[in-house]
Amino acid sequence: MEIIMPKMGDAMTEGKVIRWYKKAGEAVKKGDPLLEIETDKVNLDLEAEQDGTLGDVSVQEGQMVPVGERLATILGAGEKSGAPAKTEPQQRRVIDKKDSIKHTTGEYAEAIEMKAPRIDRTQAQKTNVVAMPQAESSRRRSSPLARKMASSLGVSLEAIQGSGPQGRIVARDVKEFGSGAAAFRPPIGGLKPAAPQQTLEEKSIPLSTMRRTIAKRLAESTGPIPHFYLTVDYDVTNLLSLRQQLNEIEQAKISVNDFVIRAAALAIRHHPNVNASWGDEAIALHGQINIGVAVSTPEGLITPVVRDADQKSLIEIANEVRALAEKAKNRKLRPEEYQSSTFTISNLGAWGIEEFTAIINPPNVAILAIGAATSQPVVIDKQVVIRDRMKVTMSCDHRVVDGAAGAEYLRTLRQYIEQPVRLIV
Repeated sequence: MEIIMPKMGDAMTEGKVIRWYKKAGEAVKKGDPLLEIETDKVNLDLEAEQDGTLGDVSVQEGQMVPVGERLATILGAGEKSGAPAKTEPQQRRVIDKKDSIKHTTGEYAEAIEMKAPRIDRTQAQKTNVVAMPQAESSRRRSSPLARKMASSLGVSLEAIQGSGPQGRIVARDVKEFGSGAAAFRPPIGGLKPAAPQQTLEEKSIPLSTMRRTIAKRLAESTGPIPHFYLTVDYDVTNLLSLRQQLNEIEQAKISVNDFVIRAAALAIRHHPNVNASWGDEAIALHGQINIGVAVSTPEGLITPVVRDADQKSLIEIANEVRALAEKAKNRKLRPEEYQSSTFTISNLGAWGIEEFTAIINPPNVAILAIGAATSQPVVIDKQVVIRDRMKVTMSCDHRVVDGAAGAEYLRTLRQYIEQPVRLIV
């Protein structure tokens, strides 16, 4: 069986033989290190894959050898030494940046950690060496330098815990064992080996109709619509308290977003210019307040519509939103349930997002981005107290809504958010 120079990467064309651990005619066992080679990335040992006798050694220490060239042979029982024909370069998995490699350089280069390459079964019959750590052999795994040091110190390798890859004993382990430092190292056997890293699957996902529509509408929005953004910080301590009381009394499931929907709808009554659409010849002010509520589904984002939201109670809004969201996730919405919104709300608070900006949903001219409520220290009457705060960012179409108009709307919205009792009377 032949020992050839392995290819350790796309860029590798040759390797250097640093030293031979065995001599021609010397008996070898499976797992014995035969020689050390140097590549442009690492130094590593090539090990025997079968028992036998090291036959012809074709290259000397310090010699550069092209990938695929024969280095030596291992003779099995009854085989005679000879110079077999040159083999084709061994096909090996190319190591990429995801492979973990650790090594030291110089005379005491000892440790290497790599993911084992996949070798075709037929290729395994052509070569008797590998450039990666193999499974534990009958002989205790150790580096040549570690064995040499252990022999000179009269230390048994069986008593030493290895710190190298797969528990391999390196010179540092022998040195520490001799000085007594190894007694303080936690037992390696008690640690679970790290699970192999999973590689991500590279694939192409066909565009769904929903995803195409989302892309088209967002491109239409971010291109021609001149966005500007206004951010405010509301105190929602009272709102959260009222929500808890209502849910306990009514045994309802009113969410923070349900409060925001009703508050936004009532505030629109005072500022109809944010409930509008841009036209080439005129701005359309809508007679209905239909709030679009962004819902995330596996296929993408969709905005079911709560129609006449200003005329519905908190309980009615909560029940309707819950039903619409369920339909949206099951792709059961009817056209009238997701069309004709006049204002949109997007809430990422459930994901822990405290502040973000949203893209306007045309033909709307405004959208509210609702963040998560967080407890913060604030000063009230010269006293530091903890209050629940929530950031809201309004994206506006500057063709229809000016900065002052947007600010006035947010000021009215503050009254409903911070005085939530107004939402139930």
